Amino acid sequence: MSQKSTAAPRAVALVAIAILAMLAAGCSSGSSSDNSAATEATSDTAKQALEAAYKGETGTPPTEATTPKSGVNAWVISCGQQVPSCATPVAGIVEAAKAIGWSTKVCDGQLNPDGWATCVDQATTAKADVVFPVGIDCASIQKPFEQAKAAGVAIIGAGGADCASTGGSQVFDTERLQLPDTTIDEYWKKAGATVADYLIGSTDGKAKVLELKFTSPIWGPWLTEGFETELATCDDCEVVGSIDIANEDFAGTAATDKFTAALQKYTDANAVYVPVGGWMSTGFGAAVKASGRANDMVVASGFGDASTMDLIRSDGGLNAALGYATEWGSYGSVDEAIRVLNGEDPVVEGDGFQMVDADHNMPAEGDYVGGGVDFKADYLKTWGVS
Repeated sequence: MSQKSTAAPRAVALVAIAILAMLAAGCSSGSSSDNSAATEATSDTAKQALEAAYKGETGTPPTEATTPKSGVNAWVISCGQQVPSCATPVAGIVEAAKAIGWSTKVCDGQLNPDGWATCVDQATTAKADVVFPVGIDCASIQKPFEQAKAAGVAIIGAGGADCASTGGSQVFDTERLQLPDTTIDEYWKKAGATVADYLIGSTDGKAKVLELKFTSPIWGPWLTEGFETELATCDDCEVVGSIDIANEDFAGTAATDKFTAALQKYTDANAVYVPVGGWMSTGFGAAVKASGRANDMVVASGFGDASTMDLIRSDGGLNAALGYATEWGSYGSVDEAIRVLNGEDPVVEGDGFQMVDADHNMPAEGDYVGGGVDFKADYLKTWGVS
């Protein structure tokens, strides 16, 4: 088998992120952010960092042809259809599966492990050929996954980690393989490092960072490590303050309150690192604007979505985000399923990331689409349906 997938967040953490995305609707996509706090990169360190951030780690879809089997009964288990962060990749998998003639059944896990387990059990009872758990990792409902595997159901990770990736035995047939020769932890560390590069470059190598740390998911510490390790390569950069953010902070206003207080406390910060782009639309962007410091700080986030792009376009308290093409990942998950059902090894799908700001890698509207790659056409050609 190929290297394990790099798209493996903890399911519970992903649900928290997904809930945040509900508040993203209605964000304006007006004038571009003026990025007032950014300075011209003059040092070699700053220039190289910006170049690395904009280039990112995006690849290309696979070219090795594979022929989809006919008559496949595919079940797509959603972490929670009421939120875009779950519903969008689900829709992409359904679209890709229907394009190759597979029947699809979407089961809504309703944002809780009991719901996810029920969906997997239903898929097993319905004699599904393949199950795509979207945003759900193996450890969260290991027993139902093991029962599905014993019944002959193929399990393809679609934004979730296999139990083997967190120290257990392999249960999934494969996770989605994104970047070559990259393990799960390496992927998330690269993501954190890419945001650090952006802040190094956009402050001309003088970043004084207010760092937010996501403590709940398995990948949160990986992001932190990647960010801090890369920032340490800059001699005149440092973390001047940090705050911990956990899932439970989003049950009320605790997360926004913590962030607002940090903005008031760390007045020497000229840069802010927010690990999850979806947080910005929950009040974080508004907090930056209300602080009166929006023109004095460069604010950059981790993985974003359409709402995150809108905040950048509209000067909504965010200057840049790590762009990721969600539907590319959906088509990649289906590609992995085709190959697994054919008895073939999974291949690297190429869905990576790169930094997006008002002047670089920004789509005209909507979500980041993957560096202009026509991945849908590429996949259909590879599958022999175009």
